[in-house]
Amino acid sequence: MEETRKTGIGTKIKQYFVDAPGTVIPTGYVGVLDGIRVFAILTVAHFHLWQQSWLTLNFKTPALAKIGIPSISFEWIQRYGSFFVDMMILLTGFCLFLPYARYMIEGDARRPGLPDRYEVRNFFIKRIARIVPSYYFCTFFYLFVFIIPSKNYGSAADFFKDSGLMRQMFANMTFTQTLSADTYMMTPFNGALWTVAVEMQFYLIFPILAFLFRKKPILTYIGMVAVSFYYIRFKVIPMDDGEFRWHFNQMPALLCVFANGMLGALLFVSVARNLRQTRFTGIMFTLLTVASFLAVRFVLKTGPGSTLNIRWQLDVRFMLSMFFMLICVGTAFSVRWFRKLFDNKAMHFLAGISYNLYIWHQVIAVKLKVHRIPFWEGDEYPNIAGNRPWMIKYTLIAVLAAFAAAVAATYLIEKPCAKLIGKLTGIRRKKF
Repeated sequence: MEETRKTGIGTKIKQYFVDAPGTVIPTGYVGVLDGIRVFAILTVAHFHLWQQSWLTLNFKTPALAKIGIPSISFEWIQRYGSFFVDMMILLTGFCLFLPYARYMIEGDARRPGLPDRYEVRNFFIKRIARIVPSYYFCTFFYLFVFIIPSKNYGSAADFFKDSGLMRQMFANMTFTQTLSADTYMMTPFNGALWTVAVEMQFYLIFPILAFLFRKKPILTYIGMVAVSFYYIRFKVIPMDDGEFRWHFNQMPALLCVFANGMLGALLFVSVARNLRQTRFTGIMFTLLTVASFLAVRFVLKTGPGSTLNIRWQLDVRFMLSMFFMLICVGTAFSVRWFRKLFDNKAMHFLAGISYNLYIWHQVIAVKLKVHRIPFWEGDEYPNIAGNRPWMIKYTLIAVLAAFAAAVAATYLIEKPCAKLIGKLTGIRRKKF
């Protein structure tokens, strides 16, 4: 009896980590994308924490010294962690276009009537329900907790002047803060919200792009990439540093990344329709994922070595987004145990709070340091003084505070508001 029980447990473990021959990867919900999204957002968050703490992750490895690896350093991913914002943007293009890609490849056989149900109205309602509540809450929180008490906009003249609070507030509320240098570079609000503004701007044109992509995928893809390359090469690159910093992350400069995300969705569904999982295919796609990640590592490690050299980021943006896309597709068809690293309950939970984690982590990191939490003495910042014990304490406190804020904002603001919007608009879906 005990032997049978052990065999049963072993079989269940094997089924959990190993695909049965001929397994078909479902295309309706790509669970590994949750884990990839978490990885991207945590990498960006870690970059912002590193900017405040300078806690560099270098580990000595005496056991590996004999084979020429005396230490392992993650400084490359800390230094260039902001580049993984592009992975977040690519995932937006991938996930938004996935239903259209399914209809293009699978047709009526598995998802009849998709174009009729996937209406433009419903699309915008779902995006608003998902994005706006947490965004507006953060904006008003900044206004009443940080900006007004600072009295930087004390007089009526200050309030209404060209760069005054009225203009700053209007830009943030309409997701247009990136369209002006005053409201983008000099904003008193949460600077991390520029990414949300760019994505909301993309949502406005996405239904048109999705329609064109369905009709002429190759031409539409080339057109999106061409617009992005033209904007970068002939508009942004010739600018001086001040103008450049305002323009290099505008939506047209990121259109090629969105395009690669949409292409990734189409490639994923195409492969899923024609592929039956075997040990060989799983290994090949796993190797593709690892190779793509190593390619990203190589590109970043051979960079200019300065977080200020953002011109180089434009040079490698398209190439890196291609590798990000291959990571997404490769992981989706990798061996089962590898997929489980990204597709599990912990990753689904973290993905659920990741939006608010992105919104709040940098705010919390900066405010903790300014208010000397944990406490530090003197006029010189402890990271500059090389106070490593403080760096470690600060990082741990900042991480815990950021996750606590993300959980609170998700379950007290985002989800209740999304549910209410769904009820008022007649869209009864658990996920937006």
